[in-house]
Amino acid sequence: MAGQSYEELLERIRALSGVRVRELGRVGEYPIFAVEQGSDPQQPTALIMGGTHGDEPAGPAAVLEFCRRGSGSWLEAFNFLALPCLNPHGYARGTRHNAQDVDINWAYKRDDVPEIQVMRQLVAGRHFAFVVDFHEDWESPGFYLYELHRNVAPVGARIMETVSHICPLNTHPVIEGQRARGGVIIPTAQKHEELRGEGIPVVLYGHHTDHLLTTETPTALPLAQRVRAQLAALEVVVEAHLP
Repeated sequence: MAGQSYEELLERIRALSGVRVRELGRVGEYPIFAVEQGSDPQQPTALIMGGTHGDEPAGPAAVLEFCRRGSGSWLEAFNFLALPCLNPHGYARGTRHNAQDVDINWAYKRDDVPEIQVMRQLVAGRHFAFVVDFHEDWESPGFYLYELHRNVAPVGARIMETVSHICPLNTHPVIEGQRARGGVIIPTAQKHEELRGEGIPVVLYGHHTDHLLTTETPTALPLAQRVRAQLAALEVVVEAHLP
């Protein structure tokens, strides 16, 4: 896949209004930014992520569209921390891995991966009401998701119903080597680690949230359609967590 313009993405981040933009660090020539909305320290914070894999451009596009629209009445209940693109090198080159040829998503134990250092600093000492991590799947015929949850009601089935009006679903009984029901994979964190190693989703769920969702859009669809599917999934999650 051809890469995307990271400079254009940065321009879109800098053009956002009504938010706080913070540089988290640099990976080679590329800065990594977080976008924050909300300012009430008494409210819980939600984490929205994209761009862990550089060849999955709908994630960064969806995060930026979420930030551009603003959180509106949701800010009465939550602060939002958005990470548009964790893997700028891969994004600029259209590759899954970073400059070290490392899959960042499954390298959390490594101390020599700069993107992981940024991620560790971002989440250190924090607990999030929920985490939504936007991903894509080149091989999937439709949308699916992973959901890890404790002490909260699952929302995967509701997301699938909502997204079904936007794009096809992957309803295979086995997806990515794991059992699925109606497009929802509900693995244990232990199963995740057995299959892939200790990665960002395992650590976030283990230490930083009780509800983590990884959404996967089918890359063959038009970008705008994939972004709508990602944002529709996010809306279901936020609405489910409103008091």
